[in-house]
Amino acid sequence: MIKILKDFNSLLYQDIIRRNKMTPFIIFAFFLLSFSTARIISVNFPTLNIFVGDYHIHHFYYGFALLIISNWIALVTNKSSMFKLAAGIFGFGLGLIVDEIGLLLTCGTSGLNCDYRARISYDTFMIIIFIFLAVLYSEPFINILKKTKNMSFGKNERDKNK
Repeated sequence: MIKILKDFNSLLYQDIIRRNKMTPFIIFAFFLLSFSTARIISVNFPTLNIFVGDYHIHHFYYGFALLIISNWIALVTNKSSMFKLAAGIFGFGLGLIVDEIGLLLTCGTSGLNCDYRARISYDTFMIIIFIFLAVLYSEPFINILKKTKNMSFGKNERDKNK
């Protein structure tokens, strides 16, 4: 277990901290955490809802509020710790919004037949995961491709000179 933690720490330093990708990594981690938590709670406890009067308050409202708060923090501060806090709040809010994107997009006006588990929720989740992974890991991947290309190119040049 200690070796796994050391490997993770090394990976975090090599791929995230050294390349100055900590902010997208924090957003990504909190996005995964909030989406997973919201989905688990809503599936396992479907009657756990917040009502104000006769209105059901969905958690995408909390997500929008968190996005506003995180953006405000990022605009008014110049401290690194506050940027990290804003990144965490942004990722958490984004996860809450994406969790209910199917509800937002499939809820029509006639009969209000909303599909919380619509496929668009999972598709949006996967697209956002792909974007985060591309931002976090595209540079090392491109560098590996360049190294492989240069190694094979160098080998061909040597073969031509013989």
